[in-house]
Amino acid sequence: MGLWAPDQMSYMDVRVCHPMAASYLNTKPSSLYKYHENTKKRSYMRRVQIVEGGTFSPLVLTTTGGVGPEMDRAMKRAAKLLEDHHGEMYNKALTAIRRRLRFSLLISTLRSLRGCRTKYSPTGLNEIDFNL
Repeated sequence: MGLWAPDQMSYMDVRVCHPMAASYLNTKPSSLYKYHENTKKRSYMRRVQIVEGGTFSPLVLTTTGGVGPEMDRAMKRAAKLLEDHHGEMYNKALTAIRRRLRFSLLISTLRSLRGCRTKYSPTGLNEIDFNL
């Protein structure tokens, strides 16, 4: 099952930007999100649709905690699919997705700063307990 269409792979690319950087000080957050989303779409959308036959979503976050409109839609859609197919409550599923994303980003940041000390072992969706 795909995120946007059944039986279609969904590809995503994450970009984290710092809105307080000197080059972005005079830019509104909505313009900043749109700029980065469009940059990612220009780079990957055509290839994903034609070669891979899938859908592409650029996921833009800021270091201050904001998320772009595409990322917001993707998280809400994932929560809706969890609600429909696994019987999870929408608000709990959305909270779990956001929490999981925050911890994944934190772990990635720490690993890039200090290096990985243990072997990486990804967890599957089946191992996540949404009834927190």
